[in-house]
Amino acid sequence: MGKIVTYPTKRHPDGKQITPAAMKDETDREMLARVLLENVRRWIADPDRDVIYGMDLPQGDPTPELTDEQLDELAKQGKGTMGHTTVFEPHDLELYETFVYPPLRMPEKPQVMISYWDMNNEPVNFIEGRFMIKVLCPDGQESWLVLLIPVPNFYTALEGNCWGWPKYVADEMTVEKDHSEVIYEGKPSWTMDFTPGGVDDATIAQLKENGTEGGNTVSFHINGGGMTLIRQGTGPEQARESYLGGYFAEWEPGMIKTWIRPEDPVSGLLPTDCVTPGVWQRTIRRGGGGGGGGMYKVKCE
Repeated sequence: MGKIVTYPTKRHPDGKQITPAAMKDETDREMLARVLLENVRRWIADPDRDVIYGMDLPQGDPTPELTDEQLDELAKQGKGTMGHTTVFEPHDLELYETFVYPPLRMPEKPQVMISYWDMNNEPVNFIEGRFMIKVLCPDGQESWLVLLIPVPNFYTALEGNCWGWPKYVADEMTVEKDHSEVIYEGKPSWTMDFTPGGVDDATIAQLKENGTEGGNTVSFHINGGGMTLIRQGTGPEQARESYLGGYFAEWEPGMIKTWIRPEDPVSGLLPTDCVTPGVWQRTIRRGGGGGGGGMYKVKCE
């Protein structure tokens, strides 16, 4: 006979689930992953619910919107999500098409977006890379399909893969302005080198227009013997408004040299020497909301 205790009962006072507000350490966040997975699974299985807000977690009162003075002070303290983003045309269009899974279709203008973020959050920080391609969804909106995502732990990899985000667990993840990298099985698997400047005014305007994915991503969640296409947000307009309305503690255009290890099939979407216009930025949430955003089932009829 044997017994395994994964999480002692004291981790659940009065038998209650862990909540984001009560999270104090990495183990709490790991336990929260169970709640997120179960809540989203139930939503996917419910034919009468098209949207889930905040992963069905308890939502606190709306947070007050920070003033410019408060945001400036947080910026001085080094707060905010920071990282690189670059957008460019795919090197191999035939390879690109192989990743456009039905009912998704090729967009009018195929593009690759690569971002790599240090969330800089307390009490449990998180880093994530996102390799995405633009797709046309059956509801007529364009969104970003994520194809490759390094993460720093197993519970977020489990969450992502259940929701259709192909995440893998890295050995080390580093985000710095001049050089960011992912180490996997003892070797680099993803690098981004940033050189400030070297872009004209028209390119800078395009970088601002591109923004980031801003939550406008789609993925396939397992649903019994099939799949449900879901969008993490309402679409490109919401993503654009969210980006342009953010507080930028840092925003610097330049050129980014990106490398993805050849073993990853998506690497074929990059030219051999991939140097493209991009941005280093650090943003701070303004507040003024209740927290969790929504995920939406994309209608495929």
